[in-house]
Amino acid sequence: MNTREEIINLLSKSEEPLRAKEIAYELKKSSVNIRKILSNLYKEGKITRVSFGEYKSSVNVKNKSVNVLSEGVNVKNKSVNVKDSEAKKLINEEINKYRKAYFKRLKTSNPEAYKKIRESRNRYLKNWRAENPNYNKDWLKKYHKKYPEKFREYTKKYWLKRAMSQGEGG
Repeated sequence: MNTREEIINLLSKSEEPLRAKEIAYELKKSSVNIRKILSNLYKEGKITRVSFGEYKSSVNVKNKSVNVLSEGVNVKNKSVNVKDSEAKKLINEEINKYRKAYFKRLKTSNPEAYKKIRESRNRYLKNWRAENPNYNKDWLKKYHKKYPEKFREYTKKYWLKRAMSQGEGG
């Protein structure tokens, strides 16, 4: 776990806002580095500044659960309603960003575990495709009804790509 993650973790567990010196003392790091990291985290919107020099986490985590009050959440410095589709999209983008970073680290640090996860995922997808053989056809029908002009462009690209690949091989 790097220093940024340690700071976010510490702030999310703390019920009260913390100062840079307190965080530095807890993490046994220099306060100058902690101040710089806090500044960057604040600019990125990952933490909030309560008052001068006091910071707290944007999301309060207690006992490994996230508390979302009044169905609203702060994502990328935007306060949004969780039921809103745009909010779900922003939240999923953040989750996917962290998931990608995690798998990238896992691939280098523990290749065996990464391989097991990939194999498990591939088995799941193979079984799911076997259970849902008409998924692509059904999806295309729905997509065609919803966006006919995009569907036409999609099919043009598909056939152009297919014709180009046959021209190269033959």
